[in-house]
Amino acid sequence: MDTLRKLAEQRLRQALDRSRSETDTRDVSYLLHDLRVHQIELEMQNDELRNTQAVLSASRDRFSHLYNFSPVSYCTLDQRGIVIECNLTLCRLLNRERSELIGYPLGRNLPAEDLPILQDMFSQRDPAVENTLRLRSHHEGAPILHVLLKLQRVEKPIEDTGHWRAAISDITSLHQLTEELRIKSAAIENTLEGVLITRVDGTICFVNAAFEKTTGYSLQKVVGKNPNILHSGKHTSSFYQDMWQAITHNGHWRGEIWNRRANGEIYPEWMSISTVFDASKKPAYYVGVFSDITTEENMRQRLHKLAYYDGVTDLPNRHLFMDRLGQAIADARRNHRKLALLFIDLDRFKNINDTLGHSTGDLLLIEVSRRIAANLREVDTVARMGGDEFMILLSNITGDKDSLLIANKLLGAMADPFDLEGRQYHISASIGISHFPADGAEAEDIIRHADIAMYQAKAQGRNTYYRYTGAADEKQTAHLDLENDLRHAVRLNSLDLHYQLQKNLTDGRWSGVEALLRWHHPERGFIPPADFIPIAEETGLIVDIGYWVLRRACKQFLAWQRDGLDVGRISINLSPHQFLQSNLVERMREILDETGMSPHHLGVEITESAAMPNFLYSVRTLEALREMGVAIYIDDFGTGFSSLSHLRRLPIDILKIDRSFVADTPGQSDDVAIVRAIIAMARAMNIEIVAEGIEADEQLEFLRQEGCHAGQGYLLSRPVSAVEVTRLMRELPAEGTSTGASNG
Repeated sequence: MDTLRKLAEQRLRQALDRSRSETDTRDVSYLLHDLRVHQIELEMQNDELRNTQAVLSASRDRFSHLYNFSPVSYCTLDQRGIVIECNLTLCRLLNRERSELIGYPLGRNLPAEDLPILQDMFSQRDPAVENTLRLRSHHEGAPILHVLLKLQRVEKPIEDTGHWRAAISDITSLHQLTEELRIKSAAIENTLEGVLITRVDGTICFVNAAFEKTTGYSLQKVVGKNPNILHSGKHTSSFYQDMWQAITHNGHWRGEIWNRRANGEIYPEWMSISTVFDASKKPAYYVGVFSDITTEENMRQRLHKLAYYDGVTDLPNRHLFMDRLGQAIADARRNHRKLALLFIDLDRFKNINDTLGHSTGDLLLIEVSRRIAANLREVDTVARMGGDEFMILLSNITGDKDSLLIANKLLGAMADPFDLEGRQYHISASIGISHFPADGAEAEDIIRHADIAMYQAKAQGRNTYYRYTGAADEKQTAHLDLENDLRHAVRLNSLDLHYQLQKNLTDGRWSGVEALLRWHHPERGFIPPADFIPIAEETGLIVDIGYWVLRRACKQFLAWQRDGLDVGRISINLSPHQFLQSNLVERMREILDETGMSPHHLGVEITESAAMPNFLYSVRTLEALREMGVAIYIDDFGTGFSSLSHLRRLPIDILKIDRSFVADTPGQSDDVAIVRAIIAMARAMNIEIVAEGIEADEQLEFLRQEGCHAGQGYLLSRPVSAVEVTRLMRELPAEGTSTGASNG
């Protein structure tokens, strides 16, 4: 404005000067007019300039606001990377004042490992470069920022070296999102579960590596196709309808499904299908995640087999049989039908198992199960109940004759020898038969009655069958009552020992005593050993009873010694069950130490049938007892195996001739020959002989003449109490150096 005014005044003075030299007043008027015009023009230009300045000022303010508050951080850098100018966005991004940025290198806000990236950008010849790097916010605890840096070279005149304009965009959120997507993508690609994604129209758009590995289909082969290429054909259309109904209503489905691999193999999957919705809550994709459960399915089938089938014969086990029996009874009751139950127990299977080993026993069980199954109908069920017991369910029979016919067929099938590993073995079976509804309305009753009938078949000599009757039940009930009473007697220590004296047949003096178990029932009176000892063997009570007998016999022997009686040796009987106990020798040694009994005054009696089946064990056990000083007796000699090749290997001190050979001497020539042979053999082997069951004078005289060392029997002494033994021995003193003992 001042400049324009000065210019107008200058022109006015010039005009006045001209007017002084010119006299023409018109010229002055013209000059004044021009001056006025110029003044007006100047005023107009002045207004326009003011307007322009206002526009420029407003524009500058808007630019400054946009520059400072832009979402992108801007700064100007010189060629060394020093900040020349920056906006407030960059200050806020780095949490620094402008004074803390301008004049300082931008690189001081970068981690050391990112500085080479910035230096590389400055060294580029391109006018514009960009890269991602990290910045540190000048704020304690603030996270590292991920930014996109764009540099644009600004060329200056020749005297200036130029500078860079920098645009810095905060992409931390984008980086985090990208990282999350990368992790999720890597998880999907590397997960062991197969992943299948389809569009809402059912076409496949993505599968992962696990899908390819499991199914054999690559991504290229399945993209754009429908998942029904995997269908196995094992499921009905209703299965898929229910599945899609669940997906539609619930948004997801989970369950087991069978699919087909590319090679045609059918396999089980555990699959979950979920719906992915778009922004408008409409289904956009379906994601299926599955795992191959072939191993689990095989394991499940294996566990099912272990739970419901026998591991040796592959027959149904007790659990499965009971389930089928329950269903069969329900069906028979509903339809008024009959069924039969056959309880099979192999005869003397334990001898084969103990002698030949469990592996051979298992082979025999397998062959038996095959023969049984071969003689049954498809509707029938045979199961192994355990050990050597089998159960057969005959469904929908017309009467007793059907079950008896099957029983006869099974006995015939067992008659042929079993060829096991090149050797032939013979075995028979005892079969008990019961019927529904005649013999019981419930499964437990029918099984119990078949079991009772089976024991009746064994009692009749084995290798036969027995049809259940009420009388058999009564006998079995009596057997169970006797077993319970025996257990009670053992707990109350109400059993007793009687003793049968043994006499030296050379000089007629007492030479030993055998301890014999007796039971006087408080209500039933005297119960013969033949009635309760088999029960004790069957239940395993015989082991505890046997050690009780040993302890009681030792104490009684020591009592006789304290009374001044020399009974020579006291012998006890070892049952086969007790003899096979692995700790027999240790237990006997403990009891001898406990009672103070000398083992040289003790003898143990075992039968041939107990010693022979597990021969090597018998030899080791008997040798250990003999080393302790215990005398070894073979009881009932001649009624068992009587194998001389085995007999000479056993550490034997005394042979006891069984009463069955003595009973008919000297009249029966065969028995006489047997007794003479036994005595001659024992003499040759330097083994003493004791004859059992001497009941007549002629028997006693015959044995004495044949050179038998000692004898026992009713003629010499019945089994009597300890008090009676004392009386008898005082009447007839014992021979101090002789040995002996025997059964009555």
